[in-house]
Amino acid sequence: SIGIDCGVTHPFVTSEGDMHHLPGFTKGEQTRLYKLQRKLARQDKGSKSREITKRSMASLRHREIDRHKDVIEKLTTNLARNYDQIMIEDLKISNMTRSAKGTLTEPGKNVAQKTGLNRAILNSGWGLFAQRLEHKAAGRVTRVSPAYTSQTCNACRNACRKNRESQAIFHCRNC
Repeated sequence: SIGIDCGVTHPFVTSEGDMHHLPGFTKGEQTRLYKLQRKLARQDKGSKSREITKRSMASLRHREIDRHKDVIEKLTTNLARNYDQIMIEDLKISNMTRSAKGTLTEPGKNVAQKTGLNRAILNSGWGLFAQRLEHKAAGRVTRVSPAYTSQTCNACRNACRKNRESQAIFHCRNC
C-alpha cells in the first residue's frame, strides 16, 4: 500500500518519500511567452495580428498542459501497476480555490496572494491525478480526510505539528 500527499511546492509526494514534480516552461518558451505578452499589449484590440499572437500564446500554454497530463498519466499508471492499496487525500479543490474578493460592503483580504495560491493549486493537477488514478486502479483507491494527515504518525497515531520537520522529513516526537 502507498499514500500520496498533494501539495503546491511538490504536487505529489508518496509515503515512501518520492517527490514527483510537473514540468513547466523551458527557458526559451518562458522568454517567448514574455515577448508575446509584450507584443499583445501593444496590438490593437480586434486586429488580425492580435488573434495570431493569442493563438501563439495558447499553443505554448497547451504544450505545458500536455506535459502535465503526460507526467500524470505515467505516474498513475506506475502506481496502479505496482500497488494494491492507494490512499489519496480527499481534497475539496473547488472550495480551496474559491475567490477571496468578498463583496462591496465586506471586501476580501490578501486577494492577490489568494489569487496566486489558487493558480498554483489549479496548476498542480490534483483533480486530474485523482480521477485518472481511480480509473486505472478501480476499487483500490481510498480517499482519506486531509485533516492532519501530514502530521499524524502511522505507528502510534500521534498528531503533532512538530512531527513534520519539512515536507520530506517526518520524525515522530512520541515514538
